[in-house]
Amino acid sequence: MMLSISRKTVRQTWRPYAGAFVALACGVVLIAVAVTLIGAVEQTSRREGITADEKLQLDDLAAMFGMMSGVALFMAMFVVASTFGFVVASRRRELGMLRLIGATPRQVRRMVRGEAGVVALLASVVGCLLGSALAPALPWLLRARGLTDLRLDLPPPWIAWAVAVPCAAGVALIGSWRASKRASKVSPVTALQEATMERSRPGFWQALTGVVCLAAVVAAFVLRSQMNPLFALVCALLLPQVAVVGLVCFGRVLFPLLAGWLATPFSRGDVTAHLAREHLRTSGRVSAALAAPILAISAIAGSMIVALSFTADWTAGLDRAQLKTPLVVETGGDPAVAEILSPGPRYDAVDPRRTVDVRMDGVTEAIEVVDLSVMERTRGLKAVRGDLGDLDTESVAVTETYAFDQGVGVGDRVRMEVGGERVRPRVVAVVSDAPDLYAELLVSEAMVPGQTDTTPELVFVDPADDTDVRALLVDTGATVLTADAWIDQVEEQTRAGNNLGLWVLLGPAGLYAGIAIVNAVLIGASQRRAQLRTVALLGATEQQRRRMALWEAGLVGVTAVLVGAAVTGYVGWLVRSAIVRDLGPVPMTVPWLPLLTVLAVCLGLALLAALVGSRRPRGS
Repeated sequence: MMLSISRKTVRQTWRPYAGAFVALACGVVLIAVAVTLIGAVEQTSRREGITADEKLQLDDLAAMFGMMSGVALFMAMFVVASTFGFVVASRRRELGMLRLIGATPRQVRRMVRGEAGVVALLASVVGCLLGSALAPALPWLLRARGLTDLRLDLPPPWIAWAVAVPCAAGVALIGSWRASKRASKVSPVTALQEATMERSRPGFWQALTGVVCLAAVVAAFVLRSQMNPLFALVCALLLPQVAVVGLVCFGRVLFPLLAGWLATPFSRGDVTAHLAREHLRTSGRVSAALAAPILAISAIAGSMIVALSFTADWTAGLDRAQLKTPLVVETGGDPAVAEILSPGPRYDAVDPRRTVDVRMDGVTEAIEVVDLSVMERTRGLKAVRGDLGDLDTESVAVTETYAFDQGVGVGDRVRMEVGGERVRPRVVAVVSDAPDLYAELLVSEAMVPGQTDTTPELVFVDPADDTDVRALLVDTGATVLTADAWIDQVEEQTRAGNNLGLWVLLGPAGLYAGIAIVNAVLIGASQRRAQLRTVALLGATEQQRRRMALWEAGLVGVTAVLVGAAVTGYVGWLVRSAIVRDLGPVPMTVPWLPLLTVLAVCLGLALLAALVGSRRPRGS
């Protein structure tokens, strides 16, 4: 019976559920798209003739799409949870009436969760249909945006449906769980009450969750001296989400308090600002619901933007610290360049990047063949653990990043297939990171005799004083760059790739944030119709009511943005501390334009929704 009531409730009062429906439908689309693309990447990677570089490109795409769907689900949870929290708050008298006529707390919980199930079912159907319709255009879009130049093989659509539908149902049920629990506690006497007081303090489990999450943030501060740059960058991607959850758990106390303090200088001379401040202080639910998505997107997007920018600074700093040659030659695949740059009296050092494709765990990887006597002088290759002098026919060296990712160290063995033969070389050294200068796995020439590239893509050159390398290569397809110019070029390409990745990762999160902001403001305004009528009866003009709504949205929005900026600054400081400890003073690039764009869009959406929601109520 309660499920039937749930279905009728959603059908008759669909407006409060619109935000949750849109968020879930978009989530289903994005999850279906991500699963389709990951499946396409997997099928394409098994195609004959895929090179190591193409396999790396496909792996990066799969990781990007996985992170995109994860961030999208995280943001969708805010929309669904805030929507059902508002719905329960606005229906207290109705729920009290149900309790009065005999509905048990369990039946009320089933009804609210049934409403979430109905919304999830409708959203799943719409989302799956849209995802299937968009699937054929996805490979073209990826190639058009420069994410890949491969033609992807799409998997059957039912695979995406099988993943997206359970995810939508899980998000809906988890998002409505607290709301259903709160609804079951509504007393029958509530049906006779005209007004109720909101509880500002968090519940036990909510407070416990918040304390644990904020404790994790504090732990990162305590352990900052032991963080290497790679671990700090991983924290930069995960820690903001933990911080957001912790802060939102105390949102009903935190945001009204901060917004009230922020409003104090303005409320002394403006009655609408004063009314807005007092309303924010007494309506923690509205303040917290609006602040949550703004805080989430500003903290997560800001931290990602800063972390990726600092990553580019870090890799460029590593390149400048280790690259010793004054010139870098991009051969363009011209065999004549290798002959001209062969070691001889015209050069003090010539160091070509030579790679070999091997099979590791069923996939093709590119490993680098090193000449220790040259690389130590040209690319600053050095071991941080172990001894590079032990490299022989049965050993490898790995970078710190590879050691961290794979959980290997000096003395461990790795599996690979070289020239059709399976081998298990031992790790004899861990070298410092320099992703633009050499690969993550390094082997000696003796391990892969005769298998290196005949024409390397890059050659690091230290010419003799009387050698003009540009003149020697003038009739070839090579490009000669100074070390600084080459590093600047690589850094620019890295930042361009980062920007493209940010659009993929943060686009869905921004969409959800926009939905959540507008949804919170409009539902909050709908709950204040009676209050607005009372204010109008006391003589407030429509313009004053509109200004009061703008003050409320603006104060909460600015408060959430400031807290999000604090989280971003904290994460950026952690990353910078790790990088500076690793490299010494390194100039850091703060991308102010994208950061300010995120903040401006959040505040703009909140104010626009406040204007729409402050329209004169009917009958006032």
